[in-house]
Amino acid sequence: MNKIEVKSIKVTIAIMADKLPTDCIPPDGQPIVPIPLAFQCGEITMTGTMNGKSYKKAMKGAVPGAMVVIQGKLGPGNEILECGMAIQPLKAPAG
Repeated sequence: MNKIEVKSIKVTIAIMADKLPTDCIPPDGQPIVPIPLAFQCGEITMTGTMNGKSYKKAMKGAVPGAMVVIQGKLGPGNEILECGMAIQPLKAPAG
């Protein structure tokens, strides 16, 4: 097999918003800390640390059935670097 050197590998994980923890979000007025997460897919586990403020803001916008997209660069030890997230709004029913 031929190896091709690349600068980075982009990771995109689509997950239902209700699968993400909400118990790690501090109540309003409390300090916001980074939120470590682990994602399991078969034998592969990837870890990432989300900015607590961004996570809290995104999760406030999550409605039942919404999708969350986690993105970043794959680093050593299957760590997702520059880990960020966005909520994908629900599509209106056709008709």
